Amino acid sequence: MAVEYHRNTAQRARENRTRRTRITVVTVIFVWTVLIVQYGNIMIPGTPAAARGPTPLLFERGPILDRRGRILAIQTNLDTVTAWRPHIREIDHTARVLGDILDQDHRIIAERLAASSGFVTIERTITPSQSRRIRAELQQGNLRGVHLQPDLGRSYPEGEAAAAVIGYSGVDNAGLAGIEYMFSEYLYPSPQTARQQQATGQKAAGQHTASMGNQVFLTLDLAIQTAADDLGKRLLSEHQADTVMILVAEAKSGALLAMSSQPSFNPNSFQSYPRESRKNPAISRIYEPGSVFKAYTMAAFLELGGITPEARFNASRAYTTRDSGFRITDIASYGIIGPEEVIKYSSNVGAAFASETVEEGAFYTMLSAFGFGSPTRIDLNGEERGLLARPDRWSSRTKPTLAIGQEIGVTALQMVAAATPLANEGILLRPQIVDRIVSPSGEVLQRFGRDPVRQVLSPHTVELMLSYMQSATGPGGTARRINLEGIAVAAKTGTAEVFDVHQGRYSDSHFLASTLALVPAHDPQLIVYLVIDHPRGEYLGGRIAAPAVGELLNVLAPYYGIPRESDTTLQHPGRIVIRPNPLPEVQDRMPDLSGLPLRSVIPLLGRDDLAVTIEGSGYVVRQNPPPGSALREGATITLELE
Repeated sequence: MAVEYHRNTAQRARENRTRRTRITVVTVIFVWTVLIVQYGNIMIPGTPAAARGPTPLLFERGPILDRRGRILAIQTNLDTVTAWRPHIREIDHTARVLGDILDQDHRIIAERLAASSGFVTIERTITPSQSRRIRAELQQGNLRGVHLQPDLGRSYPEGEAAAAVIGYSGVDNAGLAGIEYMFSEYLYPSPQTARQQQATGQKAAGQHTASMGNQVFLTLDLAIQTAADDLGKRLLSEHQADTVMILVAEAKSGALLAMSSQPSFNPNSFQSYPRESRKNPAISRIYEPGSVFKAYTMAAFLELGGITPEARFNASRAYTTRDSGFRITDIASYGIIGPEEVIKYSSNVGAAFASETVEEGAFYTMLSAFGFGSPTRIDLNGEERGLLARPDRWSSRTKPTLAIGQEIGVTALQMVAAATPLANEGILLRPQIVDRIVSPSGEVLQRFGRDPVRQVLSPHTVELMLSYMQSATGPGGTARRINLEGIAVAAKTGTAEVFDVHQGRYSDSHFLASTLALVPAHDPQLIVYLVIDHPRGEYLGGRIAAPAVGELLNVLAPYYGIPRESDTTLQHPGRIVIRPNPLPEVQDRMPDLSGLPLRSVIPLLGRDDLAVTIEGSGYVVRQNPPPGSALREGATITLELE
């Protein structure tokens, strides 16, 4: 019995092992069958799964352009250089070849490769010419382990120009700063918008459908921005300064034509710069403006009725507060002067005496009305509100020091915005940086125009202040070095001492030189504000900032159409014919598109009968098929731009 029992038990064990083996084999076969079928569905065209799958959506971030349509930021189909470290045998050789092509230090590339044991991204979104050179090296076997991967990138063809305004976007197409951040929802379409565009059926079935973002046109003029940038770079070098800021605005609309800050950064490689250097100092840097602020404090005293044009102040001696003995002095003795001379000679003593004619609350209200202590609400991120203490926190010295531009913190943009009442019969305007938003089809979705905030000054006060500021550009005035022949300029200079927080007093060596100008003086069309922070050597605003403003105005006046007294006036019918770079007819034969700018070839993307790919930005340098080639419906055209 025992023997029979053990025999049956052994037989049942063998049967169980056989059953488990069969189940395992069947399961493995089933899994492999599923994997093979799925692989076939993916890889073999025309399979049911491929047919049922949704058409892939390509999200293209819309371009950023200047007011005249010149491209400042655009989406590009470029290559990214990557490397698989295990396949690289000679790190130094690979790094030297890549460094030469990518214009990088080969030692840095070598360090990155040596520090990795796997996948390495060498450089994102390189130029088409760099891609061609790398492909040539790959074909020759010189870059084993290096690969080129297609990538949607953001290109900034003007480099550092207005970088702090334009901003930049990350690898996931998310705007991270500037216009790229503030208007990301317009520039980058939502999935819902993408599906709506796909549903229009503009592309053939089965092809990739591109969902295009809107176009954001800025108020900036690239020509004016470039002129301001070039001047700022030169001033930065000549005076070994820390920072140079130059702002140019349309006086009647508040639209910014240039917002330059030097040193700048290149948004094409923004990761290479410290976060602090990527900020926009024109809206984020808070400083005491110094004597240029008298343009606003003296206007406030006139508007409040504390002083009149006939008022007189004894500027032959220092101003001293009654209780604390705090002294305010001038660099010279100006004798008995009126409000005009306070502006013309930039008298600290005269401005301090004038401050005694108004109450603290009224003075604070006027400065607040100019916009100080509050953000301008420009459409840029990172704007500071400045510093303006409430009257209950003022000391006996606050009014006279405010009158000369101390005990207040401003931004460069606030100073420009506060000047708009002087060009608009006393009305403060909100500064604008975006002109319009246009859909991919060309429809204007939103237009940003003149935005009045409030009445700050009476037209009479405006007229007085413009005449006083014009006298500052005449003989003996602090702004006489502006030197704009044939055009009257209203200006105010400033030389501010910078407070040293470590020593608890104003610095003996750190100054801020500035000049504010409105042109022409009788009916301002342009506002220019220039600031040189910490110039080494000469530091007076009238000596280094005023001549620089004059230099810029001599470029801006003819460009903007501001006539000089010596100009000859000609009659014109008022009809202007602009001859653009036309797009040749693309029909049966491929035309020669070389040399055409991006804006001229963009209409090809709307062709249903052609598959058009545009790589890079700038101007067409290569095309495929070549000129003269026969074209059929559905033909593929590739244009490379640089």
